[in-house]
Amino acid sequence: MTKSKKAVEFDEIKVAPKTLAIASGLILLVVLLILAILAYGTKTAAGFRIKEAVAKVAPAPVAIINYRHLILLSDLEKKLTSVQQFYATQDFSQTGLRVDFSTPDGQKRLEIKKKDLLQKMIEDEAIVLLANEKGINISQAQVNQAVNKKLQNAGTVEDIKKNLLDSYGWTIEDFKKQVVLPSVYKDALIAYFNEHDSNASQVSATINKAKSELDGGKDFAQVANSYSNGSSKANGGQLGWVKKSQLLPELQAALFGPTPYKKDSIIESSIGFHIIEIENQKKDAGEDVLQLRQIFVAKYSFADWLPDQMKKMSVVLPFNEFKWNKALGSVEFKDNSLTVFEQKAKEDAQGDASIMF
Repeated sequence: MTKSKKAVEFDEIKVAPKTLAIASGLILLVVLLILAILAYGTKTAAGFRIKEAVAKVAPAPVAIINYRHLILLSDLEKKLTSVQQFYATQDFSQTGLRVDFSTPDGQKRLEIKKKDLLQKMIEDEAIVLLANEKGINISQAQVNQAVNKKLQNAGTVEDIKKNLLDSYGWTIEDFKKQVVLPSVYKDALIAYFNEHDSNASQVSATINKAKSELDGGKDFAQVANSYSNGSSKANGGQLGWVKKSQLLPELQAALFGPTPYKKDSIIESSIGFHIIEIENQKKDAGEDVLQLRQIFVAKYSFADWLPDQMKKMSVVLPFNEFKWNKALGSVEFKDNSLTVFEQKAKEDAQGDASIMF
């Protein structure tokens, strides 16, 4: 029996179930995207209500790294809530510091905290990605060991649990995830960098060459001009009068330690290699003060390397509050008035715990 013309026409326009499912999925995705933009991209009461509903179905990413690694807005907001709880439970008044997020300016300072938290979350994720690229994987045993080490110096387990809960609303597992795991990955990546990617050997050769010229009788200022990095180079290495507290820990130990400093010896610090000359010394209010000049050759440190690696990553911030500055590898406000407020707040940070810490 042949089909009627009408039946044939119906067969020709019939949609395959797979195609229909894909189309339905795309429509649902578009609807969720629109709802997410309304929820997370607006500050309206309706936006907040939609946000609560959408978050249950499709948690919104506040950052997307290398196209597939997500940082969720809900996680950022949880961290911000923990920060607020910390400030609310500390008595900063005893130290003459203040925190007040309830005022209009306080709300802006809270936005600064939110931006800084997002920067840290992106940095932590970048460190994990870079560590995995280098074949570094952290086991649960390593995390537990690091936790135990931290707990040994912080009191009883019960006291720590109570302090975490009271100050941040955290459990021990939250502490592992939020603090310990990122620090273990960072330490492992720093160790790898120091072994494989640091230019320490090249820098060491340069500072040894500078010392050789000094040993040969060449003028200190000339050697500083030839080899030194940093602003002191233009002044023949002059640093002026310096107190112990103004120096790096390694320089403090060498110059103010119990063992007399040996002239023109090489000191390695976290940022590079130094040859220090003590030109004079005196007492200021009972405190030793030294007049110094130096030859300094900087290392390419982990603190330099990590931002360089982050600049190479794709970082997308989907909503309208923040933007990613690829040239600097950092989160910035889209609202320029908040950027101006942040700069001024950090310049005038004295006494404001929310900016200082």
